[in-house]
Parts: sequence; C-alpha cells; structure tokens
Amino acid sequence: MYTILKHTHLIFILLAVVLFVLNFYWLRTKHANAKKAVFKKVLLHTNLTVLLLGVALMGVLQVNPLQEHSYWVLEKLGAFAAYVVMVHVALNEKTRTRMQFMTFIGAFGWIVYIGQLAMTKQAILMVG
Repeated sequence: MYTILKHTHLIFILLAVVLFVLNFYWLRTKHANAKKAVFKKVLLHTNLTVLLLGVALMGVLQVNPLQEHSYWVLEKLGAFAAYVVMVHVALNEKTRTRMQFMTFIGAFGWIVYIGQLAMTKQAILMVG
C-alpha cells in the first residue's frame, strides 16, 4: 500500500508542476486556453490530490506532524500552503507582470524546499 501511495503522490506532484508551468506559459503568451477555467480547476484539483495523498501517506506511516521528531512534516504542510498561494498569485491575470514572474520563481523555491524536507526528514524552521 505504501509503495502505491508514494508513487501516485510523486506522479501527481509532477503533474501539478507541469500543469502550473503550462498554465503560466499560456497566460504569458495570451493563449486561448489561458482564459478557460477548466485548466485552472484541473490544477487546483491536482494540488488537492497531492495534499490528500500526502495525508494518506502520513496515515499509513503513522506520522504525527505535531510530535517533535516529525516537525518536518508540519513544515512541509506549511510550505505546500505557501506554494499554493504563489501559484494562485502567479496565475492571476490581474496581477502585475513582475509580480507574476516573482511568484512563479518563488513557487519553484517552495517546491525545492519541500523536496529537501522530504529527502532529509529534518526540520529547518522548527528546530527546538
């Protein structure tokens, strides 16, 4: 069960990142698909699926993010929330171009941070 959840989680992470880049590209090139709400909804549901699969993995592994040795999971959840906010700002048509590019790059910074937390399983911000 763990292996299936883990690989499905990783596939949906890849899918979410690809959809984010594709939506941003369409927005910047004024492609017709940028105006279609269905693509943003698919991205939203993909991000929600990533979150649900992560929570399922926490259940299978019996990880409690509120325990001291599992603070890295709590940091991952916070970083994921920051990533979702950055994606929302980057794909908002009313946001200025400079801010869109900054949040686009910032979203990838959060992805790298989440990946680093997943690989090392060591909290960085909540050390104590």
